Amino acid sequence: MTAPAIAAIATIAPRVPVLDRLQDRGIRRTRYGLPTYPWRWAPDGLLTTRQLRARGLRPGGQPITAQILWRHGTRVAYLYRQDLAKPKRLATPAQIAAVAKALRARRTCPSCRREHPYYIPRSLGECLDCAGRVNGGH
Repeated sequence: MTAPAIAAIATIAPRVPVLDRLQDRGIRRTRYGLPTYPWRWAPDGLLTTRQLRARGLRPGGQPITAQILWRHGTRVAYLYRQDLAKPKRLATPAQIAAVAKALRARRTCPSCRREHPYYIPRSLGECLDCAGRVNGGH
């Protein structure tokens, strides 16, 4: 990221007095050029992709605004601005039909041509009934 981009992000993310006090105790306010918050301390208006999805939104090409680090920095969740998020796109009827067809193919045994209520195991290559006949019923 360029210095102006980092400065712009820093002005977007509001200052949190509690975080400023934590910084005095050695907890960083920024890491890797992004405003960084501890678990559950992100300001209102910044959401993860899962939180956006739950509200029917998607990031929509906006850059990462901030991050949450937890487990001593081994886990990270990126935060996006809710006001810049776009509505989720809906699948077309043709896309829904294509997915249904593909899932039906995964449930259809190539040996007996029956559709089963489970996906055919790739390790066997056929349904459990057909695989049982080949292996002597075991």
